[in-house]
Amino acid sequence: MTGRRFLAVALAIAAAGPLAALDPPHELVPQVCDACHITHTAPGGALTTVAGNFNLCASCHVVGGQASAFPFSATDDPALPGPGLPPGFTPIGDSHRWDSGSAGHTQADPGNTSPGTVRSGGTFNGRFAKTYVVTITGAGNAGVATFSFTDTEGGSGAATTGTDVPLNEGVSVTFTDGGPAPSFRLGDVWRIFVRTDLREPTVPSMLARLEDGKLMCSTCHNQHNQSKTPFDPFAPPYGGPGTGAGRHFQRIDNDASQMCFDCHAQRVTTQSADGSHPVAVPIPGGEYQAPTVVPLDVFGEVVCSTCHGVHYTASDDGTLLRLADPSSLCTDCHTLADVAQAEHFVTTDPRTLWPGGQYGSTYPAVTAPAATGTCVNCHRGHGWPDADNGFVTDYPLLLVDREEKQCFTCHDGSPVSADIRFEFTSASKISSHPLTLATDVHSPGEAAIPEARHAECADCHDPHQAQTRVDLPGPSTSPRPASGPLAGVRGVDLAGNAVDPASFEYELCFRCHSTTATGSPPTPRQFPETDLRLEFNPSGDFRKSFHSVAADNTGSHPVPSLRAGWSTNSKTACTTCHNNDSGPADGGVGPNGPHGSTQPSILEKRFATDQGNYSQARYALCFECHDPAVILDNNVSFEEHDKHVLSEDMSCNYCHDPHGSSSQRFLINFDTTVAFPSGGRLEFEAPEDSSDGSGRCWVDCHLPNGSSRDHNPENYNPNYPTN
Repeated sequence: MTGRRFLAVALAIAAAGPLAALDPPHELVPQVCDACHITHTAPGGALTTVAGNFNLCASCHVVGGQASAFPFSATDDPALPGPGLPPGFTPIGDSHRWDSGSAGHTQADPGNTSPGTVRSGGTFNGRFAKTYVVTITGAGNAGVATFSFTDTEGGSGAATTGTDVPLNEGVSVTFTDGGPAPSFRLGDVWRIFVRTDLREPTVPSMLARLEDGKLMCSTCHNQHNQSKTPFDPFAPPYGGPGTGAGRHFQRIDNDASQMCFDCHAQRVTTQSADGSHPVAVPIPGGEYQAPTVVPLDVFGEVVCSTCHGVHYTASDDGTLLRLADPSSLCTDCHTLADVAQAEHFVTTDPRTLWPGGQYGSTYPAVTAPAATGTCVNCHRGHGWPDADNGFVTDYPLLLVDREEKQCFTCHDGSPVSADIRFEFTSASKISSHPLTLATDVHSPGEAAIPEARHAECADCHDPHQAQTRVDLPGPSTSPRPASGPLAGVRGVDLAGNAVDPASFEYELCFRCHSTTATGSPPTPRQFPETDLRLEFNPSGDFRKSFHSVAADNTGSHPVPSLRAGWSTNSKTACTTCHNNDSGPADGGVGPNGPHGSTQPSILEKRFATDQGNYSQARYALCFECHDPAVILDNNVSFEEHDKHVLSEDMSCNYCHDPHGSSSQRFLINFDTTVAFPSGGRLEFEAPEDSSDGSGRCWVDCHLPNGSSRDHNPENYNPNYPTN
């Protein structure tokens, strides 16, 4: 190019509008100008060598081009994220799109033969990302040809081709003729991909650079000027015209994601309750840390560009995440997850991939193997609409379903084999924790002793800490630990103090079954108590006798009926008695834990509390630890067990409180529906210094079968050993 021609080009460019500078690598030198501009018969606007903004940029930003270090491919690179895609389409892309906008982007089917073009318009206002499929049903030019459409949210319709023909939810479509006729041919298909968060930019310099309402490279990039500050912390400073190579040619300052905020205004919020990850916020304390991998903005705050790149991102699934592993991205700031041990993170089992919403949520299945054991199976970084709430709100905590429904989606027998949902929803389970009775009461930050008593999966299981417990612990001299599925949960210790995390299983149970317990015990008792923390506390009111859940029963006598492996120093656990009736602890294949049971009070086995003919099955719960042959042997155990249980068909529950007794040994705490005072006393007296367990009983028994007997008192002298 001669100096005169170069000057002519430079003047022509300058005439197109004011330029603050012509900065490298697009500086004002002949070999650069020639790459984009010619003086006469230019195919594109602004004297460009190629028509179409992306086509012009791609003439250099392509393998083998002058900018081959930063290549783009119109078919592979633009982001096509997963939500809303029709069957057969795979999320793809590692670059921000340059052909989309508030009406989405349109893609012609590769097999089309129509010379006409289809363009979407309007502003999508729906709650779910989706795809419209437009099909020509009658051939012809625009105004004559007919079409039908469907969308992935169930919408459909039909109309005649034309200009701005409405579809639904704010989107219209325009058909433009092209030769030879007919412009639109039978069976040809176009797809329009729309998202919920896109709006036209409001910054004038960006708004002026849309192409048919769609973004183009120049919307975000001022190809001649490097003065605006990018988000890139490694970008060099700007030293004036002719400097600043590596500052990404920003159209406006973007050091705090201002450019992102303009088009993605729907996602600009400072609290997750608004349905999207907070932005423009500092790193809080607590379960957070300053990131060491992803960048904060110039104010030290989390913004869009903290998590998302723009071009050449590590993820290639259309999310434009800076890291290919979503969990690594999340845990750079969030510290609440035990990614080294928690089952939801360490598993390689593909069954842990979200299978698609089933109980209200429409969140699609997560199928990418790389997503196994990552946060995106349960959380959506920019929220997901709650279908049950009429699409008015998003699920809280950026979850993809609400409360127990979130857990049930996987823990209903498929993909996870243990069917937890059955335990709470089957009519055969006559008792269960009341998951379905409260909604929107649980809060992750609630106190260990919640003000509003409730039960949700997350009250007993920390999904970010829970591990698989492959063994079923047997008798131990220590309380059962809060480990495995209970890892990381909060609790209340024997002294009534909140503990985080809980050390023992019983501390978790004390969250609800202590000071917040309401109502009456299942059995009317002589000494009623609903606070289990007091019943199992050796220094509390129930120190006379109790099952050794949290500590040794300091007032215990020898218990010869204990089965092999158990002793008076052994600790039982809440889940020894309260558990699934068909779980592994009972030899079944159902899930472990006190979710639901065919027995009252979520008992693992039958514990008959009424009068009835004796059988071992009636008291199977007691006989888990106690040997019935010993209990009913007058020469070894209490001398009239056989009479009470065998001859008079009395329930163990009539005399014994399984949790404990504040005033009497041997768990004696009479059922007041059958036991009445005798001579003003209702008591089994066993002296403190008694070494053989002998005692006297004052009780007037009136059994349901009509029999009665007044013990006033009855003397008992058991024969069991004292050591």
